[in-house]
Amino acid sequence: MKKADLSPPQSTINALIIALSIGAIPHIIYQPAWVGMMFVIMISWRLLHHWKSWPLPTASRWLKVLHNGIALLTIAILIAQFGLTIGRDAGAALLTMMLAFKVVEIRSLRDFYLSCFLGFFLVITNFFYSQSVFMVMLMLIVVIALGYCLLSVNSQASALNIKQRLWLSSKLVLQATPMMLFLFVLFPRISGPIWGLPQDANASQSAQMTEQLTLGDLPPSQGMSGINDQIQMGKISQLIQSDAIAFRVKFTDNELPPSAKLYWRGPVLWTTDGTVWSPMTEKQLQSQQPHIQISGSSYRYQMTLEPHNKTWLFALDFPTEQPQTLASHLTSDGQLNSDKPIKQRTQYSLTSSPFYTFNVAAEPNLHAALQLPEGKHPQTLALAKQWQQQTDTPQQYINTALAFFKNDGFVYSLSPPRLNGDTVDQFLFNTKEGFCEHYAASFTVLMRAAGIPARIVTGYLGGDVNPVDDVLTVRQRDAHAWTEVWLPQQGWLRIDPTSAVSQQRIEQGIGRLLPPGRQSPAMLGDNNQLVAAWNSLKNNWNAFNTAWDMWVVSFGPERQLELLSKLGMSNPNWQKMTVVLTLLFVLTGLVMMLSVWFKRPHHDPGVALYQRFCKKLARLGIEKADHEGPQDFARRAQAALPEYHHQIDKITSLFTAWRYRQQDQQTLSSLREQIKAFTPKR
Repeated sequence: MKKADLSPPQSTINALIIALSIGAIPHIIYQPAWVGMMFVIMISWRLLHHWKSWPLPTASRWLKVLHNGIALLTIAILIAQFGLTIGRDAGAALLTMMLAFKVVEIRSLRDFYLSCFLGFFLVITNFFYSQSVFMVMLMLIVVIALGYCLLSVNSQASALNIKQRLWLSSKLVLQATPMMLFLFVLFPRISGPIWGLPQDANASQSAQMTEQLTLGDLPPSQGMSGINDQIQMGKISQLIQSDAIAFRVKFTDNELPPSAKLYWRGPVLWTTDGTVWSPMTEKQLQSQQPHIQISGSSYRYQMTLEPHNKTWLFALDFPTEQPQTLASHLTSDGQLNSDKPIKQRTQYSLTSSPFYTFNVAAEPNLHAALQLPEGKHPQTLALAKQWQQQTDTPQQYINTALAFFKNDGFVYSLSPPRLNGDTVDQFLFNTKEGFCEHYAASFTVLMRAAGIPARIVTGYLGGDVNPVDDVLTVRQRDAHAWTEVWLPQQGWLRIDPTSAVSQQRIEQGIGRLLPPGRQSPAMLGDNNQLVAAWNSLKNNWNAFNTAWDMWVVSFGPERQLELLSKLGMSNPNWQKMTVVLTLLFVLTGLVMMLSVWFKRPHHDPGVALYQRFCKKLARLGIEKADHEGPQDFARRAQAALPEYHHQIDKITSLFTAWRYRQQDQQTLSSLREQIKAFTPKR
């Protein structure tokens, strides 16, 4: 029987099942529920064979038919779920299923090896979904476990125990680490997602962002905070605060603007049907650059934007320049857009000033900023007409509207009642509870009803500064909406009606309005020391994650060239990187060859002396085999060199006495003298 046809030990199969199960856990989370269910069923079948002697598919013909039938059913479900297009999700699901079915039918080393090697591909596919530190550590455990499995079937049970196999597998991974680092730093990087991900990766990511990060338009009764290119007022009864990161900001001089000035500008909304607000397309907007005049200090900063599969590039309101390393443009309504959708974590540098004037001389889109749907908001229009009669200037009218929000019982709430019918009228005159979108939308309607051009700007407000690395993190819960009005000789002015209701939201951020348990675990209570320790641990972990994201996950062409320049490579390019990488490969290979050729002396002085004795015999062609014991080797050497029979016997006796009976200096000295005097010749 060939070795490949031998059956691996059940204990090793169990170890493989554990390794593959750990590697499949993320896929079970990311994939549809039936994928995880089928994986668990197949693995359970194999385990029940071991525990309860259940027959395997190879035991009988009908079981094989059942096994193949389930496999065909799985493929049919897979095609129904994902179609015939090859992509990330379909490929990962297929690989997970293949492994599960293969494990059930393992009966030879060939099957075992195939399952192990498929397990390494399973590890790789997990990084299509996440490259977090946790994922790396989890997959490192899987790789070590798979190495343990391969070592187990390639060594006798008595040769290496479990601890030794785990250590040897870990050692192999550790030895491969320098080469991995060389490849990571020097292998030429290309722009784009990891390995040119298939389109379904971006499509599913876009769907997830739309589902989770929409500001105000998720039915039926609740939504996640975040940014979308529309807001739908009043259809959410509870705004769930998402901790997902939108972007990180590192200010060049570590000088941050005041908290109340941290408005991060995003999509601008112009049109409404009475409930839904939407942007105008760039074709509808007048194609001219916005005229910006800066009247105060500016701030330089680097943005690290998470992928959202849209073209928005958020910037501190208002950007005074465009990113140099990213193809982008500034629309006439002040929205910074990338020329391509943001499908991967993107870094760019900007300069912004919170002190500016915007299109003072003229605004080409004023007509769009005055439009209201016919027959909508009758109560609101009547109120606007009343205020117009009571005020003389647009500024007085604006102040009247803000005073109305401040003094007429309005409440800032993350759990407002749902609105039916005319949402603006119902909010202003009945419920009076809402979050930023309610106030921005209703305020904009009030402005337009009085002939004051107005539009809604969406984006983020605030952010949390990590004291460990001074990085400002803006999360989806910081999503915000405000109003811009256009006044003669003043241009576009930011008016945030939410500030009239909740100044705390503007100056201290959304975090102060969240329940106490969201800031620190409820179990810590009011213990200041425990809360401080928790915050310190959280800040350090966040700083580590930020560094990981910037230097590992986001290690693209620009970051690579920057690092190589710091390491002393002048004008790095792919040709130079290829040459250096090749030289490092050759050098590493030479080091490995030399380490094998010149074995390091054993830490045991007696063994080191005996190795010297073996080398003397090896020069005469008498080499000791790895499996050969001292006595067997001595007999073979004596047969080849009968004239040195006594010396070989004496050296062997001293070595075995030192090694296996008593280690004393006299025995070691005698062994050293005998080996020194041993100079065999042919």
